[in-house]
Amino acid sequence: RVDSRLTVSVQKLKLPDGRLVEDYYRIIFPDSVVMVAVTGDKKVVMSRQYVHGFGRTSIILPSGTVDKGEDPLQTAKRELLEETGYASDDWTLLGAPYSHTNYVGGKVNFFLARNARKLAEPDSDDLEEMEIVLLNEASITKNIKRGSISSMGSITGLALAKLSMTT
Repeated sequence: RVDSRLTVSVQKLKLPDGRLVEDYYRIIFPDSVVMVAVTGDKKVVMSRQYVHGFGRTSIILPSGTVDKGEDPLQTAKRELLEETGYASDDWTLLGAPYSHTNYVGGKVNFFLARNARKLAEPDSDDLEEMEIVLLNEASITKNIKRGSISSMGSITGLALAKLSMTT
């Protein structure tokens, strides 16, 4: 099945050791972005919202799917403003690893946006209302430990940003 978000196929493949796999499911996800926007007073811009994949409310970093033909940095700037109302003029690509090794997941482009400032109200089309929250490092750690921040993308982005800001 092919749509704008993913491609799924069933493949018959031969492994390097000669074994055959009759029904290998390959899922190709589009490239995406995750933004760690840090305000001038060192707080991270996140949202508390219902996440249907988790079936509960969670605190997550802003993120989005890269549109066809769009540069990931353009996507990051657009999504940050749409989802949070924040913008930045100081962007750093933290890395772009693949999202999944077995399914040919798309690249996840992690960005750090320093000196983020509020320019507008959020204009997101997500499933539920969201609350923008500004968290300091201690609050982030506490929320990760208690499971309120549980998205792999959010935790990875936060870890990459911390590494970037301390080296």
